[in-house]
Amino acid sequence: MITELSSLFSRVSTYTKPEDILLKKGGWVHFSDQWPDTHRWAKGCVFRVKNQPILVPYAVTRTLPESDYADIDLSNAAGGLLLYPESEGVLYQTAVGFKPGNYVVHTYIPSGKYVYNLAYPSMYPDVTSATLRYLGAKEYADSPYTAPLWHLYFIKDMPAFILRLYALAGVEFERITLVFKINKCVLEKIENPTAEMLDKSLLVQWYSELTGF
Repeated sequence: MITELSSLFSRVSTYTKPEDILLKKGGWVHFSDQWPDTHRWAKGCVFRVKNQPILVPYAVTRTLPESDYADIDLSNAAGGLLLYPESEGVLYQTAVGFKPGNYVVHTYIPSGKYVYNLAYPSMYPDVTSATLRYLGAKEYADSPYTAPLWHLYFIKDMPAFILRLYALAGVEFERITLVFKINKCVLEKIENPTAEMLDKSLLVQWYSELTGF
């Protein structure tokens, strides 16, 4: 559900574009066997990207007072941003980039379940804490909008990604802009994947595989 490249990668070339590191036609995608039966079409299966993917840009802005936050739902639920596919057999690989600003972003999937926490019970992100508000938080340097390195993966009816945008103290109001590059991929199932396909395919995990350790 999430992949990311080191922020150092953005310095390799000033000409790095999202389309240089996103899935292309013929690319292999493997959904782990931990996906539930409600997504049986994808669970444990390997696919080939059938089409030449279409890259759709979309930007979202929120203006917040200092030391305040807002949650945005990326799913197709009522009030969400409607960034998920509406058909089975379609994957949206979404690069998320941040414009510069005095803010951080926290990630939940589903609502209330944080991805970037640590094992010790108290090491859980909290925007009301002077220190824990930085635990696992994303900022501009992690995924600049000109070379986004943080990728989220969406299929039909999967749990909602919730991004919590928090405006840090020091600026009366902060304009927070997230830039999404949505790589729309049609998938074709590979009935008998080879060992090479399994080894080299992009692994898309279920959210429970990203936590608990």
